[in-house]
Amino acid sequence: MRRLLAVLLMSLSVAAHAGNTFRVGNSVLTVGDSAARVMQLMGQPDYKEPVESDFGGFRGERWQYMRDNGHVVTITILSGRIYDIQDRTR
Repeated sequence: MRRLLAVLLMSLSVAAHAGNTFRVGNSVLTVGDSAARVMQLMGQPDYKEPVESDFGGFRGERWQYMRDNGHVVTITILSGRIYDIQDRTR
């Protein structure tokens, strides 16, 4: 019973980690990579918007990329590093 629970918990942690990656050709972007790495793999974003703190100050940016397959990839950059990656259909 304990082994089953351990396997279940490990599979859930792998699934959660896989949600924070994005494949670009033969490379993979992951949370924690630098903004320079995003620019190297994906180029200039199609749209940028500021991310504000709770007090209205600048905290980072959200970069949006339109992909050929009808997806919009949104990468949140905080302190020069990838904080979040979202891949959604239009």
